[in-house]
Amino acid sequence: MKPLLAVAVLSIGIAFAQSKDCDSLEKCQEAIKVSPRNSLAHYRVGEVYFRQGNYQMAANEFRESLGGYREPKWTEIWSHLNLGRIYDLTNQRDRALNEYRIVLRLNDNSGGAVDQATQYIETPYKSQ
Repeated sequence: MKPLLAVAVLSIGIAFAQSKDCDSLEKCQEAIKVSPRNSLAHYRVGEVYFRQGNYQMAANEFRESLGGYREPKWTEIWSHLNLGRIYDLTNQRDRALNEYRIVLRLNDNSGGAVDQATQYIETPYKSQ
C-alpha cells in the first residue's frame, strides 16, 4: 500500500473507531475491516470481550491493538494493563507482572494506568 493511501485508510479507520460508529462489537469489527491495523478498534473490541468474561478473545484483541498503529498512543499502555488483568484473572501471575512492568517502563500515566499497574504489582487484580 502506498504511504499516502495507508495514512488515509488509517485516518478513516481511527475516525470510525472514535465516532459513535464504533459503539458496539459489530461496528468496531466493521472499523477493523476498513483498517485492520486500527489499534483503537481492536482495543474497543477487547474491552467488549473483557466485560463479557471472554478473556481469551479479549487478550487476542489487546495483542492485535499492540500490533497495530498504536494510535491513539494510550491504547498501548492500556492494552498492556488489560493483558496483565487477564493474566491475573486466569492465574498466570508471572505473565501479569511482566505486563504491569511494561506499563511502568512505558511511564505513560494516561488515565492512571501507571498508578493501577503499581497497585496490581502489589495486589493481583480481582474481578469487580
